[in-house]
Amino acid sequence: MYTAREIKLGIVLSFAWKTLVFFFLYASALCAISYLSGHTLGVSFVPIGLIGTAVAFYVGFKNNSSYDRLWEARRIWGAIVNASRTFGATTCTYIQSEGTGKGSVKAQLIHRHIAYVNAVRIQLRSKSVWNDPGATANAVVEEQHIPADQSMPDMLNRFLPADEAAFYQTRKNPATHIMKAQAKQLDDEFRAGRINELFYFHMMNLVQEFYNQQGAAERIKNFPFPRQYAYFSKVFVWLFILALPFGLINEFAKLGDGLIFLAIPSYVLIAWVFHTMEIVGDTSENPFENAINDVPMTSICRTIEIDLREMLNETSIPAPITAVNNILM
Repeated sequence: MYTAREIKLGIVLSFAWKTLVFFFLYASALCAISYLSGHTLGVSFVPIGLIGTAVAFYVGFKNNSSYDRLWEARRIWGAIVNASRTFGATTCTYIQSEGTGKGSVKAQLIHRHIAYVNAVRIQLRSKSVWNDPGATANAVVEEQHIPADQSMPDMLNRFLPADEAAFYQTRKNPATHIMKAQAKQLDDEFRAGRINELFYFHMMNLVQEFYNQQGAAERIKNFPFPRQYAYFSKVFVWLFILALPFGLINEFAKLGDGLIFLAIPSYVLIAWVFHTMEIVGDTSENPFENAINDVPMTSICRTIEIDLREMLNETSIPAPITAVNNILM
């Protein structure tokens, strides 16, 4: 997630300079041919203007849909944060088990829950078959030297006993089995009489809530933005961009031969606007791809870890995740 109020010019140019050079050279070549040959390479601007209007509506629809996916992803993680705090508070309050410290039942449940949310994060950031590693959003993260995400084995070994961490690494969906272990331990505590029935029912509802939110996030991850919308949006934008200079040349040629070259800056500006509109939607449609517009899951998981470990009155609490070059992961 980009955190600064304004996007730095360097970031904009990092993904725009190639297309800006192409727009300039393309328009310059057409204008030079028209000027030197005496035959205007232009057509009426009316059909091109109609195409531009249609493309603007189409791209607007795509961008709205992409933002809906991004915002839903953020709401899912907001719900996970709220449910995690509730789980931590109920674990520390409801369970009447003996023992304190890292080996206590409360500590086991809370540390396993921290491992769970981090496992969900790492699973969601695994690369999709349709994700382009060289896409604009991913390239910006690489250029800004953002640290790579933690691996699943390292994360599991940090929060869980070695044998338990090794078991989860053999599963296709570690997060699902971590939460299953949570439910099993809660059931053991209930049967041992260390949680009364009402509190047990409440905590198992939280387990269900975590599964619901995990499934909602996996739905976004595993079902891409419909390709017919994403692909043809790009096609239509480029058709308009390639046709646009012919209309501009025709209009500026009417003002005089020497003024035909004013079509160049006009074209570069208009083409850049449409191309940027396309890029904005394209970089927002998949919010779990470890890119600049990602939901800041690493930061959210660290917030959950801090809150829950403080509920256990632990002292070695990690610091919150901070933005690197205005990018919060």
